[in-house]
Amino acid sequence: MSYIETIAPESAAGRLAEVYASIARQHGRVLNIWQIASLDADLLQAHLDMNVATMLRPGGLSPLEREAVAVTVASANDCPYGLHHYAGALRQAGGSADLVDALVAGEEPDTEPVRLRRVVYFARKLTLLPNAMSRHDVDNLRGAGLSDREILQTVHVTAYFNYTTRLGIALGVELEGDAA
Repeated sequence: MSYIETIAPESAAGRLAEVYASIARQHGRVLNIWQIASLDADLLQAHLDMNVATMLRPGGLSPLEREAVAVTVASANDCPYGLHHYAGALRQAGGSADLVDALVAGEEPDTEPVRLRRVVYFARKLTLLPNAMSRHDVDNLRGAGLSDREILQTVHVTAYFNYTTRLGIALGVELEGDAA
């Protein structure tokens, strides 16, 4: 049970029902992380728009890289809800068991390509030590072959998952009954 009131999909009406329908079309169902914002349909729509722009738009970082960032951020923020869902998404994106296990544990995935290792390192540092970020961190991504657009996308994906994990932690979002 979350710490605030939520509106279940079957009880939604009006604008909220429309947003829930859009979420269900794009994600298959309306998970608890979406329902936590159900008291403000416009805010929920903005969250969905950011999710689509960050995670579903083609180009830039690969789906595997994006999901690896998600797991890295959930691990750094100690978010069980995020770890459960994002680890599953990383597996679906082709992440090996070793990669998923390392990221869930907050460890560097030393058997992965340099590009992925640097993206994950950057995301973890940005999550835990944002004021310590420097040009050197950006140059490390460039040195691994990331374009400036991909670097921008890495920051957006990291920031987005810091938003979602902290939203879930702060408001007590629990795993869905079929996932617990």
